[in-house]
Amino acid sequence: MATYLDSITLVLAVIALFYYSHRAVMFPNRYYRLGLLSIAIYLLAQSSWTTAWFLGDMWGRDFANYLWFIFNTSIIWLLIMIKDKFK
Repeated sequence: MATYLDSITLVLAVIALFYYSHRAVMFPNRYYRLGLLSIAIYLLAQSSWTTAWFLGDMWGRDFANYLWFIFNTSIIWLLIMIKDKFK
């Protein structure tokens, strides 16, 4: 079941990757760049963790957990940055 849920977020991330890469080129600003970076980190973290889980690789799993920490931090930072845009 978890694999199906991960597949849904993976598809959404790929769609967002195309959207944010287009927006980052056409309308360059820090929000699109950080969004693009966050998506790339998510895709790397998700694929690393899943691969490590299938292979039983403990070091790979730990590395992927660090990537998840960086992803979570980037998302929180993005939310902090856009807080003033919606007043």
